Amino acid sequence: MNKTILKTLAAAAIALVCGGASAQTSVNPGNPNILAEGRTITKGEAMHFCYPGTAFTIRFAGSGSVSARLKANAGYYGVSVDGGGFRKISTHGYNDGVRDFLLAENLANGEHSIKLMLLTEELYRFPEFHGFALSDSKAKILKPDTKKRLKIEFIGNSITCGYGNEASRKEDHFADSTSNFSKSFAGLTIKNLNAIAMVVARSGIGIYKNYGDTITGSEWPMPKVYGKTLINDKETNYDFSGWRPDVVVVGLGTNDLSEHNYKEEKFRVAYAAFIKDIRKRYPTAHIVMLNSPMLHYEQAGELQIAISNTMTAMIQAGDTKIHQYTQFRELEDDNQYGADWHPNAAFHAEMAKYFSYYIKTEVAKRFYKQPKQK
Repeated sequence: MNKTILKTLAAAAIALVCGGASAQTSVNPGNPNILAEGRTITKGEAMHFCYPGTAFTIRFAGSGSVSARLKANAGYYGVSVDGGGFRKISTHGYNDGVRDFLLAENLANGEHSIKLMLLTEELYRFPEFHGFALSDSKAKILKPDTKKRLKIEFIGNSITCGYGNEASRKEDHFADSTSNFSKSFAGLTIKNLNAIAMVVARSGIGIYKNYGDTITGSEWPMPKVYGKTLINDKETNYDFSGWRPDVVVVGLGTNDLSEHNYKEEKFRVAYAAFIKDIRKRYPTAHIVMLNSPMLHYEQAGELQIAISNTMTAMIQAGDTKIHQYTQFRELEDDNQYGADWHPNAAFHAEMAKYFSYYIKTEVAKRFYKQPKQK
């Protein structure tokens, strides 16, 4: 075979490979048909985020496989295909940079929905979403399904995040690999109610004092963090005008009170002030204040006093959309614990079962259309 034929065959092979690689549908992260849930900052061609529960959903008509372009070594994600349960994938163990992570394959021709959700707290790895890639070059991207869906915001701490809920015992310590937001009471409630969600949660954070800080208070507790788009970016203020939740769930107080190192009055004043601040930002939302399954005895009582005092004051001021949910039972048995004495996945599932029912029947019954059971 002469050199001319060899060059021709080589060129054809390169063209075939390149043509195959490009014969796909690329969907940029800013595409309006991607349903982005959570707080994000767009930098260049990527969306940056850090809170667990941040999610990106794409609907399309087509077949084949779907990948997400993500920053490597920056977190664990959950993937839900066509409304099914979440499968956990890891971005760790690769060379740094942006790469494609396979989310689904061998999809039959038809309409499909792929939801990608951050499962872990990623303050220091700075995850990036660069869009989706569909193997079907003729796939049609569809508008997101948002009609009549409940919009819910969770503001919380490690319990909301799902800290260590896949660990097997309380003596285990924190690890990203055993923390899974989709198995937290918050993540399960979102799925149970087919809600569109916003999550602002960080392990160790408090109302006036973060875990391990001094009795006088912390420099960056939740009321200060809450006004920023990302907890790892203290310069960028969050624009509250673009998000109007139906329900705001506040699960805070555990870290203020868990160390027997707090000032009751400072906590109560800070708690009431933060709830009032939420009300100013969301005048029409229902606000639900939670007790903590990790607090016991006088600490549990102190949180209840703060919740009750706040609720009474706001009702007296004419607020008709303020609620307290104090039905989370306290952790007490070894089979209920995950890492570092936090609730495990089974306990979270129990919490979510009753809390979802409460939101559906007691809070959102006037405006929420229950999703059809599959």
